[in-house]
Amino acid sequence: MIYIIPAVLHLLVCLLIFLGIQFEILSVHKYMFFVALFLPFWGPLIVMILHFQIAFDADDSAEIDVEKLKLESELYRSITVDDKRSDMTVPIEEALIINSARERRSLIMDVLNDNPGDYVEFLQKAGNNDDTEVVHYAVTAMVEISKENDYMLQKLDNEYNANPNDMKVLSEYCDFLWGCLSQNLMQGQVEVMNRELFSQLMHKKIEVSEDISDYARLAENELKRKNFYSAENIISIMGEKWPACDEYILLNIQYLASLNKGDEIRKFITKVENSHIYLSSKTKEALAFWTN
Repeated sequence: MIYIIPAVLHLLVCLLIFLGIQFEILSVHKYMFFVALFLPFWGPLIVMILHFQIAFDADDSAEIDVEKLKLESELYRSITVDDKRSDMTVPIEEALIINSARERRSLIMDVLNDNPGDYVEFLQKAGNNDDTEVVHYAVTAMVEISKENDYMLQKLDNEYNANPNDMKVLSEYCDFLWGCLSQNLMQGQVEVMNRELFSQLMHKKIEVSEDISDYARLAENELKRKNFYSAENIISIMGEKWPACDEYILLNIQYLASLNKGDEIRKFITKVENSHIYLSSKTKEALAFWTN
């Protein structure tokens, strides 16, 4: 009986916090409701502290120095969101080792109040930060992102099983699963199982619709699985269909490097250079690296 009253009071406070977040009375992200719910006393206290901190920061924004604005601007423009923007990666560590704890926490709160799913790489690095408060927020956000991804994957799996021949459903399933895998959101046996699933889905997809990006994803996934025989077959098909494409050139070098075939890499690079095909700057940098 002695525990019932505190429990009821805690649930009541959590209800008020939930309503405050829903009606935008509290200036915190919706994920913070779970922090309040699962951390009696300390959770609601953290939510209120964050609310007043964010409100204070908003009033005090005119005092933010030019260096911080430049840092945040560079960070927000260059965080990698998915594989289509991988060329925009920057050293996020710089934003996490700045001297001011207030700036670090303000930055992580900006991410949490924006769209945490778009800043997975940043949150993963923040989870290893020396600041325990930054780590707490980052880990909490990553847990919620994982929950949302699990829900979405289950939803797509049900839709695919109900309509296995629907190419739109298959494409959505492949795209979302690839996003999770390429952002390292899965570990251990879960990753192994989902990479195998992705391989099965992609084999089915390329049987119906041939696209070099699909072959590239499948080949990269096979290399991650260390299934080199399958990767070789896929890359060979890419070479026959798209011999001048960057995806084929880079993946073939990656495949040969995985098997420590230095002589074959040099021969392949010589062949590419002698073909006088147009190469992107990324591919030219890769060829220069292996040439040197």
